Amino acid sequence: MPSATNINPLNNHQKTVYTVTANCQDCYRCVRVCPVKAISVRNGQARIEDNFCIKCGTCVRECPQHAKTIRSSLDLVKDLLSSKRPVAVSVAPSFAAIFDGWRATRLPYALHKLGFKYVSETAEGALLVTEETLKNKNKGTICTACPAVVNYIEKYRPEYTDMLIPVVSPMVAHGKLLKKRHGKDCAVVFIGPCAAKKLEAVRPENADAIDAVLTFTELIQWLNEERIDLAACPEGNFESYGNIDKARLFPLQGGLLKTGSIDCDGTNADVMHISGANDVIGLFEIPPSDWKYSVVEPLFCSGGCINGPGISTDKNIFIRKQNVISYAEKSTISDRDIDRAISSRALFENENISLSAYEVDENRINQVFEATGKSDPKLQLNCGACGYESCRDNAIAVVKGMAEPEMCIPYMRRLAKQHSDRIIETTPNGVIILNNELQIMHMNPAFQKMFICNNGILGRHISYLLDTNGYEKLASGSVKLYEAIKSKNGKKYHELLYALPDESQYVGLYTDVTKIKFDDSQIDLIKNQTLEQAKELLDHQIKFSQEMAHYLGKSTARSEELVMRIMDLFEE
Repeated sequence: MPSATNINPLNNHQKTVYTVTANCQDCYRCVRVCPVKAISVRNGQARIEDNFCIKCGTCVRECPQHAKTIRSSLDLVKDLLSSKRPVAVSVAPSFAAIFDGWRATRLPYALHKLGFKYVSETAEGALLVTEETLKNKNKGTICTACPAVVNYIEKYRPEYTDMLIPVVSPMVAHGKLLKKRHGKDCAVVFIGPCAAKKLEAVRPENADAIDAVLTFTELIQWLNEERIDLAACPEGNFESYGNIDKARLFPLQGGLLKTGSIDCDGTNADVMHISGANDVIGLFEIPPSDWKYSVVEPLFCSGGCINGPGISTDKNIFIRKQNVISYAEKSTISDRDIDRAISSRALFENENISLSAYEVDENRINQVFEATGKSDPKLQLNCGACGYESCRDNAIAVVKGMAEPEMCIPYMRRLAKQHSDRIIETTPNGVIILNNELQIMHMNPAFQKMFICNNGILGRHISYLLDTNGYEKLASGSVKLYEAIKSKNGKKYHELLYALPDESQYVGLYTDVTKIKFDDSQIDLIKNQTLEQAKELLDHQIKFSQEMAHYLGKSTARSEELVMRIMDLFEE
């Protein structure tokens, strides 16, 4: 079984889809959305494992940092155009989704201006593929127009390989049509919305069809670079053959069935069209023995090719769909028919590189759980923050070298807490934590040593041990931070107190300053404390004089406490 460590190390420019590492922000979104978990994380960087990738381009569409990108073929196409060979362009019917209305009629001229000699619609190939698919229904039941679906079956559902209808995609069929029409020396460039087409074009069996593939994103970039404004281009027509009005609907879900005039309104028991990774993967979870369909048209991108990763637009997908339908309704039909005397036979492989769980030893999965503190099933939260559906899936990926334990957010939070706990336990400063009743919840070793106490006083009120003046001010809300230098049992200490409102707790930080010679600011702090407490004493006595006699006992005790504080401050 291949693993992340024995994959052929192709460089980024040879891969169909790759990571721009400088843009990757370690968010794991690509791991989360990748339908086949073909993205590994090493040293905090997400990488696309080419052998596992089916080139669906989901990560390209979903990455918020644009760290996933489709390999550019612009230089290759420009080289073809600068050669002496004639170059034809096959434009996928999904072009109408983004080049809508008047733009669709200007695009042929713009493509000629870029240097293409022949400008044609891939819908010609779609028409031919539909006819051949219907002829070959006895050889399979799964339509093969979508290369990402074909890649998925070849790699992950090999039991369905024999059920693929052996017909090439519209791109390949049209490439062969154009080369036959314009001569073998003619180069053919396909422009469409798909990343998987770039890999499909270089399959050995398709060597006589397509010379290069561009996405619509690359086309728009190229038009901008050449400063070709569609609004300034004259109207024109594609040099297309055949009655391709319905075939122009091919990029929509159910487009092939529509082209073939096969009714499928969603209630058919044996005919179905689906789109989107989840539906495609769910469909092929059906055991082949339970397969009841005579024809299934699956497209990997949700909504069809109009939502491919090579379309860079913010336009609503339903508007895109309307644009394609509108173009198909208004476009003309050629009086020249397509030449059907070409080979449309497709070949499929059985790669079977499934990453299923049974391939990993259970002991190694448990070792990962133990290392990440998740041996107890109750601690396996299955939160999905790492990008995997469950903690078990993540552990399997770790064993296979596809993931790192550090991708587990709860695990990293526990580590961070342990580190902070370690810091608190080893700091030379005293730390104490009280609850909202000013009862002692925790004392670190330095605090216990400073005030000669132990955990036996946990739960007691802080007044059992220290002056509570600062804590009472925090509790009353009169201050948010309290700082003082005080003394107890011949020891001077610096006290810094603050509240944790969300936790309803108070934290005290204590530093032994007995042997430290105070500077001016510290002396000022003591003076201010003394004055503050003296004022508090005066205010209390004034108030006392206004109170009734039954308060006498309580006021006397309070006065005594305040005087004792002042005496303590000057004790040393």
